[in-house]
This record gives sequence, C-alpha cells and structure tokens, in this order.
Amino acid sequence: MLKLLGRGLAILFAFAVAAVVAVVVLFTLGSAWVGDVLYDYAEGDPLLEDFSGVMGIVVFASAVGPALSALPGLAAVAVGEVMRLRSWLYYVPAGGGALALIPLLIAPGAPDTPAADYMTIFASAGFAAGFVYWLLAGRWT
Repeated sequence: MLKLLGRGLAILFAFAVAAVVAVVVLFTLGSAWVGDVLYDYAEGDPLLEDFSGVMGIVVFASAVGPALSALPGLAAVAVGEVMRLRSWLYYVPAGGGALALIPLLIAPGAPDTPAADYMTIFASAGFAAGFVYWLLAGRWT
C-alpha cells in the first residue's frame, strides 16, 4: 500500500513539474514567435519595434492561456502508467502529441488548421514536458 501511495505521489509531482516546464517552453517560444511577427509588421513604428517582445508575450499569453488544458497530458500519463511503459520513446512523443492536440481541440469546427509554427511550438513544449516526466517518474516502477 505504501509503495502504491509513493508511486501516486511521484506521478503527481512529476506531472506538476512537467506541466511547469511545458508552460515555460510554450510561452518562451510562443512569445518570441509572436514578437518576431509583430516586429516584421512594425515597419518604422518605433513603439512597436521597441516593445515587440513584450507585446508578443501579452498577445500570445492572452490567446493561448485560456486554451491550456492538462487533459491530453493526463491521458498520456495514464496510458503510460497503466501499461507500465518505462521508455522515453513513449513519454517524449506522447507529451508532444498531447500538447499538439490542444490547438486542434480548441476550435474543432474551424475551417483552417493552426499555423505550422504554432503547432511546432506546442509540440516542442510537449516534448520537453514528456522528457521531464520520464526523468522524474516515467522510468521508475
């Protein structure tokens, strides 16, 4: 019973740390991408050129923040734990796939798919989170 409780606590801790890593990577890459796009559109506007990075953070956070959901990540962890998968070859791609699903789940009836850069940012954050989860809990029985 203690082993099961310890495993449960390890899973919760590892998932929380992995989620923090995913959010940091997501917002770092996303705000840089949006800042670069804003800078390209600035064309001589000194205010937009000087503050494109800050504005990129604000725009990306306001657009993505409400859409973040832990459910795809929790599903990936649950499958890995139930099936007793202990390889990084499961957790890294599963993390990337779980976060890449989020933009697709936000607006399932939308006619356009999200931009490739946008999907790459989400997948990269998921890959990092999957690797961190595997390091902390995924490789241990």
